Amino acid sequence: MLRLTHIALDRYRNIRSAQLEFHPRFNLIVGENGQGKTNLLSSIYWLSTLTPLRSGRLKNLITWGERETSVKGRSEVSSLYHEIEVKTNGERTFPFREGHPRKNREYFGALSVVSFTPNDLDLVRGQPEVRRKFLDRAIFNEQSAHLEAVLRYQKALSRRNTFLKERKSEQLIRAYEATLAEVGARLIMARASYVHSLSSVYSNILHGIGNFSGTLSYKLGVPVVDPLSSTPQVIQQQLMSYWSQHRESDIQRGFTQRGPHNDDLSLRLLDRSARDFASQGQQRAIVLALKIAQIESLSERLQSRPILLLDDVSSELDRGRATQLFDFLRRFDGQVFLTTTHEDYVPVINDRKLWRIVAGQVSEVSARI
Repeated sequence: MLRLTHIALDRYRNIRSAQLEFHPRFNLIVGENGQGKTNLLSSIYWLSTLTPLRSGRLKNLITWGERETSVKGRSEVSSLYHEIEVKTNGERTFPFREGHPRKNREYFGALSVVSFTPNDLDLVRGQPEVRRKFLDRAIFNEQSAHLEAVLRYQKALSRRNTFLKERKSEQLIRAYEATLAEVGARLIMARASYVHSLSSVYSNILHGIGNFSGTLSYKLGVPVVDPLSSTPQVIQQQLMSYWSQHRESDIQRGFTQRGPHNDDLSLRLLDRSARDFASQGQQRAIVLALKIAQIESLSERLQSRPILLLDDVSSELDRGRATQLFDFLRRFDGQVFLTTTHEDYVPVINDRKLWRIVAGQVSEVSARI
């Protein structure tokens, strides 16, 4: 079993100080809007992933007027305990594990989370970048080396774009194309494989909770052979060939027009785009199905349930879909953190701890008798 047993926050957003011991099943965080519920949830996400739950600069994680922040935690993974910590001065992130500084790839593995927030509706209605980030973070949860590939691709892409804009020599541009193609092929293979493994589970879950049919597929940003039946070497060569053919056009535009940075996750209702035709209720069901499918995939891969972070989900779902969600949570045998403005919105009575947060002050509420 995977669980977060303790956490200590120091000058994290509006929570100046907090030390909490969590329940192994349900942890319900109650408070009015703007009091810090999401901040507590996001501290757990940051501790797990080293990235903020919501996009933004690192300095925004620090309490106003302070210079640094830290979050410490103790996790249990298959009866083994790990001490983990992440700090920032607003410029860099500093991860620690078992009391020692670690590189990112050495840090991961002690805590795995899946989040569900109101912003996740952008997975349906937002731009392709939102869905690519979902894909890459989901893959990273199962394969920590994927993060390094994403960062290497972004760095090489940035350099090629700079050289294109400055009209550097083709030899120099071609050198970065080789790196882009090598890492890009890895990204394409990983993304295609992950979406393929998720697709049938997703469709079944969507039909169960939404009572309508939908599909999930991988949309390539560059025309290459089917990555499910090819090799990284073949895709790498095709990417290099594509960029070679379009190099002059890219120079004219001053940036790399097409590549894995244009990939997308295609969500459809029968033969129609979910982004264009799904109702708001259907959008919520699609996101919920995506997240549950991600949980099932991660559980199978790690042989352990990830920790669930659900931010004000009860206000985002209609009654029928909220009932489906909580039916799933009762069967879910992992640790869950939920935020809500009203305790009664969350029909979880047993196996829980209740926390109340007011102006960044967190306190445990005694169980009802």
